[in-house]
Amino acid sequence: MTVHELLTNPPTLHMDERGLPISYSLATDVLEFIDQHVHESAVTLETGAGISTIVFGLKGGKHTCIVPDAAQVARIQRYCSDHAIAIHNIRFVVDTSERALPLLQFENLELVLIDGRHGFPTPFIDWFYAASHLRVGGILIIDDVQLWTCRVLKEFLAAEPEWDLTQEFARTAIFTKLKDGGEWKEWNHQKYTLINSMPV
Repeated sequence: MTVHELLTNPPTLHMDERGLPISYSLATDVLEFIDQHVHESAVTLETGAGISTIVFGLKGGKHTCIVPDAAQVARIQRYCSDHAIAIHNIRFVVDTSERALPLLQFENLELVLIDGRHGFPTPFIDWFYAASHLRVGGILIIDDVQLWTCRVLKEFLAAEPEWDLTQEFARTAIFTKLKDGGEWKEWNHQKYTLINSMPV
């Protein structure tokens, strides 16, 4: 199966609050971006899971998927098995990202997708722990920037010299990491924090 074939007839991998099947997915143009920028030797990470996880599987790189929903992981694995998609390259971590990320080891990540829990402060935690493992020149994707938490993370990074806002889609921001160490700066060295702080 190609990514194009997957997106032509995508599976339903989530459940809504009533327990009914639903599809929460990255926009097609973002999934196509991942298809174009991930190669078979890439090392990647995502918080959250869904069609994007299958796209990473199809690309053949070394991928880590952190999601607390074991049933969703089973649906992804079943779909891949039914469609002869090899996912031996995917490490599923069934846990919340704020618990899992501080304990995991990564080797020079090339792309990170933040699309897990969107409640405060999870997107910030996901960025903080993933940023130090993302190589310089690597790609950071933040989905759902229409939500306050993800929008603030986007605006914060856009003001930081360590990050370049490379591309924007309707509700997704894509950054390139330019330098190491940005996540460790004190508040008075963070432009966004300074601008949005009350004068003392």
